[in-house]
Amino acid sequence: MTTTEPECVTKLLGTKSSHRWQSKPGRMDSLNLRFVWPTDSRWGIPTLQPCGFEPESLAAWHDPSARVMAAGTGALHFFLDDYRFERTWTSPEAATTRVAEVGAALTPDFSLWRNMPLAAQVWQVYRSRWVGAWWQHCGLKVIPTVSWAGPETFDFAFDGLPAGATLAVGTVGLRDPEAKTLFRAGVAELLTRCTPSLLLVYGRLPAECDDLDLPRVRGYPTWWQTRKARSTAWVDEELPAGRQPASPIPLDL
Repeated sequence: MTTTEPECVTKLLGTKSSHRWQSKPGRMDSLNLRFVWPTDSRWGIPTLQPCGFEPESLAAWHDPSARVMAAGTGALHFFLDDYRFERTWTSPEAATTRVAEVGAALTPDFSLWRNMPLAAQVWQVYRSRWVGAWWQHCGLKVIPTVSWAGPETFDFAFDGLPAGATLAVGTVGLRDPEAKTLFRAGVAELLTRCTPSLLLVYGRLPAECDDLDLPRVRGYPTWWQTRKARSTAWVDEELPAGRQPASPIPLDL
């Protein structure tokens, strides 16, 4: 596969002889303040443009084979441990090349934990929108990922999202009743504030959302759901008498 590097990436990389050296280039600007995107948020969270692209599949950021299969028709997702995609923020120019190979991406799902300080939660939302705005600036298809914690985060968690557009959420980790209740409350708030036209769901919506007036929903299986389905098919295969099937090899998550 040919590696594609957006033109804007090379334009950002300054040298000592260029005018860009007058400000902090690349990783010397750890806060990425060389780009402050338009915003209507009182928190300064960047405003993203709507995207009508509906991906056929979602490929994990760190999975090379999935990225190849998704190129042109799918999108990258970031429903992973945060350390796996931190470079989308720390090295945005370099990370953009990987997104360009696929052509589309959800915004990074920087975690908002319930016990996280509010200032850190605002920062995580800011970073997610900032990276999305950068990718849109590079001409890539970008679908905003929406995350929240408790009701105290609703004041900023939905800032920068385009109204009436396609949005994405993930349901990984919704195991206890409290988490499901908070997720339902966030989805209800999202519907009120943003009225999405299409909701992309990585995983399955919990039953707690069944009574909501949802838009069209498109679900995508998680890696674990795909593995379970493959394992079931693997067990059902006909094998010679007395022979045990080989164990599936898990992907390094």
